[in-house]
Amino acid sequence: MNILILGKGYIGSSLHERLSMESEHNVMWRSKSELDYTDKRELSESLKIGFDVVINASGYTGRPNVDACEDNKDDTWYYNVTVPGIIADTCMEHNIKLIHVSSGCIYDGYDKPYTEQDEPNFGIKQPNSSWYSKTKHAGELRLAGTGAHIMRIRMPFCSTTSGRNIMMKLLNYSYIINQKNSVTNVEDFANFIKSFISSPTELYSSGGVYNVVNPQPVSTAIIINALRAHGAENLKWEYIELKELYDKYTKTGRSNCVLSDSKISGMGLELPDTMKSLNRCAEAIANEIVKKAV
Repeated sequence: MNILILGKGYIGSSLHERLSMESEHNVMWRSKSELDYTDKRELSESLKIGFDVVINASGYTGRPNVDACEDNKDDTWYYNVTVPGIIADTCMEHNIKLIHVSSGCIYDGYDKPYTEQDEPNFGIKQPNSSWYSKTKHAGELRLAGTGAHIMRIRMPFCSTTSGRNIMMKLLNYSYIINQKNSVTNVEDFANFIKSFISSPTELYSSGGVYNVVNPQPVSTAIIINALRAHGAENLKWEYIELKELYDKYTKTGRSNCVLSDSKISGMGLELPDTMKSLNRCAEAIANEIVKKAV
């Protein structure tokens, strides 16, 4: 199978590493500087080589966090809405399957575990939602009808000390809120994608939306306890209320919610137990921090 991964960031790197291990896959991995996928003509020429799947792992998340999207609204919209549309339209013209990495940060609250059928309540229509969340929702709306497979992940974590890892973010924050959220282990997500594209065609022939999260939601305290258990912690950690976070430390609101994984579970593609992945990553992170300190 010929696969093109667009974007050499946090998610794209993990997908490339995992999919390249499979001898039956020919994986091409490109950044925007190597292949300008924002240019429809250039992307179209590249797709003529012959690909079975294109994975769009590019996007604008803001650094160090989504507050940066509030200051860069034009770029955030362009890379989270306009560019996915260009990629989806081009893939559709070439009859190539598109997998688009999206976000579950378009919901907020704990009324229920949100399914793929639930209307986002922290998206483009809500005045209190973050600009990042608005653009991720708008990006999904833009891809409707293109046959794209939209993969929603949440609060991604992994076994490396990447600054995009929610576990590393928590280690660097002094003030934290203790909210319960669905999370996605990046390595588990990469394995999911590998299984998804290898599944019988009838499972994903017409596109769709998928909540790709580990089964059990976890609180911030659970993540912190896992890090502490393996010797990684921030001695300045202090729990604060959500209102204080918004009043003093952030420019915009944050999504806190639980997503249902019943759809991928029903496909037989559920992710591993959350705590097993969390503890595996916490141990690897602690070991890496010790190694760097020596």
